[in-house]
Amino acid sequence: MPSPYDEVVHEEMNAIKRDATAKTGLSDFHGSSFEGPLLAWVHDLANPAINDFGRKFLRRLAVRDLCRRLEVMAYLDAHPEILEVEIPPIVFITGPPRTGSTLLHNLMATHPEGRALLRWELMEPLPPPEASSYATDPRIEKLQASIEPLRGSRMEQMHWVNADEPDENAWGFLDCTGMLGRGVTPLMKHWARWPADNDFEATYRDFRKLVQLLIWKCPPPPNGHLVLKCVMTTVKLARFARVFPEASFVLAHRDPFRCLVSACGTGDSICQPFVEGSHSPLHEDGLHARESFGGQKLALQAITSFSRSASARIANVRYADLMSDAVATTHAAYETLGIDPPDDLQRRITSYLDKQRSGKRAAPPRVLETFGYEADDVWNDPTVSEYCEAFAVERERSRVSDTRTGS
Repeated sequence: MPSPYDEVVHEEMNAIKRDATAKTGLSDFHGSSFEGPLLAWVHDLANPAINDFGRKFLRRLAVRDLCRRLEVMAYLDAHPEILEVEIPPIVFITGPPRTGSTLLHNLMATHPEGRALLRWELMEPLPPPEASSYATDPRIEKLQASIEPLRGSRMEQMHWVNADEPDENAWGFLDCTGMLGRGVTPLMKHWARWPADNDFEATYRDFRKLVQLLIWKCPPPPNGHLVLKCVMTTVKLARFARVFPEASFVLAHRDPFRCLVSACGTGDSICQPFVEGSHSPLHEDGLHARESFGGQKLALQAITSFSRSASARIANVRYADLMSDAVATTHAAYETLGIDPPDDLQRRITSYLDKQRSGKRAAPPRVLETFGYEADDVWNDPTVSEYCEAFAVERERSRVSDTRTGS
């Protein structure tokens, strides 16, 4: 029989659904695939480490996510022709978090025939963007204003994405699996584990519909391609390939110890506004439960397995190569995927990097906390050893970082 606590959690989930229905006037959620992750999210809201502000904010986030689902699904019902939109070839960038995938995403999005999905349209996809107003849509200014108060914070140092820049596609997931771009996983343990324990096909099938909606009136150039990126669900990479047969893949690789420490630092910076006092969920995680390392190993195993089964559609990019020569590394990735690089690739990449280093974005921190992890322990793990051997990943004897890349 369900425990009284289980009944409370289910009732709170139903209350969130009722709130979303009341806000939108809509009630057709199109299935129940979102209920598993939402239930996990509600369960985690009881985490005593979360402060009152965090609990209220994170609950509102769940309501907002369901509102977007209701509205998008209703729009698709009203415009069934959207689901007939042909999806062009996709360059899909992924890898463990903090491998330079954000930088690579931005560089590959400079291709004149590429179409990335920007943060504002992923978060607020309705009405669907139109080519004529894509760069001036009022949602850009509105979203930018909402994130500007975070300037100068640790978050800006670790990972900053403006409203009009390419972003993690998890922001566009429609089933409560991508809230806050999955950046709050250290604080939401049950919700963080949900993707690893469940089939992600429904998530990707809903996302496919969102992609069709976003490119309906604002497609890539003729004969162009989409440039997508998502590192947060790497463990389900093979499933993504089945749902998106149009995709070729760029896998980003870096010293797993450096990735792990950097990911912990990023997660800590995202969670801090929501935690009670000076408590950090990652200190206990790093020193005791080792959940961050466990999650990273699942991603490494998935990438290694996927590369063996789909090698014809994969370009591998090492972080050290990207940092030492971004132009040559990006050029090589295009060639591996059979995409002609633009003739002015060097100018495009140099222009992007110069803008990033112009001082408008905070530089990465000089020193990162290790959260209890030791480089030798990470590198001696069999999963890490197999991954590094498969992709020729070498240790960073000293931390390699390019300023203001958001990587």
